Amino acid sequence: MTTLAAIGSFLRQARKDRAMTVSELAAKAGISRNTLGALEAGRGNVELNTLLALLRCLELELQFVPQPVADLARFGTDTKPTGLQDEVRGLMQSPPRRRLP
Repeated sequence: MTTLAAIGSFLRQARKDRAMTVSELAAKAGISRNTLGALEAGRGNVELNTLLALLRCLELELQFVPQPVADLARFGTDTKPTGLQDEVRGLMQSPPRRRLP
């Protein structure tokens, strides 16, 4: 993901996958509903602390990956899908597993 619009779209989908409303996620993350709405729409600018709070609430993790790996994980590419792409796609669509204490 290299654009705010892509990040916002990903967050929106993750929120919907968890059946959360904008108001619920915003309250849980400690931000305003308008801030979350703008972020999901790809507008404005987001502070790293805000993004990290949202990811925590969605039980997601921020990871840095080499560009070639990120390219393999992208959807809608014109290349023939590989086993790695299928595995990454499956992991991205599955709800996160909860770790037991």
